[in-house]
Amino acid sequence: MPDERAPQQERSLARRAAILESAASVFDRVGYGSASLSQIATEAGLGQGLLYFYFRTKEAMALAVIQAQNERTFAVMGEHADPHSPLSTLVRASRGIGELLLSDAVVRAGIRLSLEQGVFAEPTSDFYDQWIQGVVDAFTAARDVGEINEVVAPERLGANVVAYFTGVQLVSNVRTGRQDLMGALDTMWSVLVEALATPENKDRLREVVGNTFGDPANHWAPVASDAVT
Repeated sequence: MPDERAPQQERSLARRAAILESAASVFDRVGYGSASLSQIATEAGLGQGLLYFYFRTKEAMALAVIQAQNERTFAVMGEHADPHSPLSTLVRASRGIGELLLSDAVVRAGIRLSLEQGVFAEPTSDFYDQWIQGVVDAFTAARDVGEINEVVAPERLGANVVAYFTGVQLVSNVRTGRQDLMGALDTMWSVLVEALATPENKDRLREVVGNTFGDPANHWAPVASDAVT
């Protein structure tokens, strides 16, 4: 006999995913403190009671958004991995994360929630520790293959470049709703390549940055209508 549970499980997973997307849209627009379960239920087109079947509290829902954002963000690093040029991996991955910030409410909401104080401090700290370590590993590999100089240790570079990226996208969000994000990231990586690249790799890495961000049409990109401005 066919397993009748499979379609039910698929529907349940699809409904949970839809609730998560709706919650992310609300958190992205108004933040955690101002968001209500009734707003999220309305966004999802569901009764509020059904939300409790999947998420017992608003906090549980927000933590699920943060987890989903983490998974989507980390996946970008793997998608852009270049074993021959670790610094190119970072440049292209930052573009990929930037594209998610422009198009994906879950990623925008997860980052917004992660920067709010209080109940999310611990999961957010774990996320940033993992993110920083991934960037440290990439800078270490870039140093080992001779792409970057040894003026600044990879451990220091990782922590500071993550902070640099976070600050760039936050300021871009405040000023333009992230419409100038790609141009801002172009500048960020141009500065870093000039400071870090070894002479024999500088021209090549300049070209990587140029090819990744250099199209002026990508410097002012449209954002989703529900993005925070």
